[in-house]
Amino acid sequence: MIKVIAYQVAEQINIKKFKSAYKAEVFSSSSTDLFYYNKNGSSIYILSYGVVVFANFGEIEISKIIDYVKQFSVNVLENQYKEDILIHTEKELSFSYNDVFVPEISPDVVRIIMLNVAQSAFLDFYTDLSQNLLDETVKFTTELEQFGKLKISRKNLLRFIGKALNVKNRIIDNLYIFDVPDIVWENEYLDKVNNGMVKTFDINTRFREIEYTLKIVEGNLGIFTELVQHKTSNTLELVIIFLILVELVNVLVGHHF
Repeated sequence: MIKVIAYQVAEQINIKKFKSAYKAEVFSSSSTDLFYYNKNGSSIYILSYGVVVFANFGEIEISKIIDYVKQFSVNVLENQYKEDILIHTEKELSFSYNDVFVPEISPDVVRIIMLNVAQSAFLDFYTDLSQNLLDETVKFTTELEQFGKLKISRKNLLRFIGKALNVKNRIIDNLYIFDVPDIVWENEYLDKVNNGMVKTFDINTRFREIEYTLKIVEGNLGIFTELVQHKTSNTLELVIIFLILVELVNVLVGHHF
């Protein structure tokens, strides 16, 4: 039995710098991930979108490596998101909520399983981020319904709009993580393992839910932006009217005297 556990430790990990500093032999790597595999079955998978995955590691070792990874990370999270699963060896390939049963274990099989566990942790993190944005958006729409205006200042509203756009952009930047790995296309067995893991963690549905949530937020942001522009326009009109009145008063006073 192999226990696989993934942690979303940051928003981003610098793969290039980590690879240069960490002296263990890399089994496979790319610009976005590093996979370390030992003959005893223990493995580490480092992914650029801030996730570190372990297979057959004790808690003390995991804690030490995570602390080390943080040196190469951007926006380290205070509360780490975690996902895990157990790999068993059985005659038939099958999947359950917390377990995967495979006829044979190889580095590629372990890597595919670890990749899907990483994606699940990533989705938990961004599901919470997008839901928080939606909750804040609902507060503003409730204000519009109750008071006919937004109580938030223009500056804070623009900050919220920027925050929402940044979350959306970060998700778009990481869309590549849901691409099927090249090794899956070349191996029918790995393809079955990958498809089974995707279904087990409900990867596609959860990703679509995040997309849907962000579309709702985006639609509301468009309305909020128009309100800000309208408010700014009204303010400018009042300033112009005030200046015209001042000028008229000056002209009248000058003419009188």
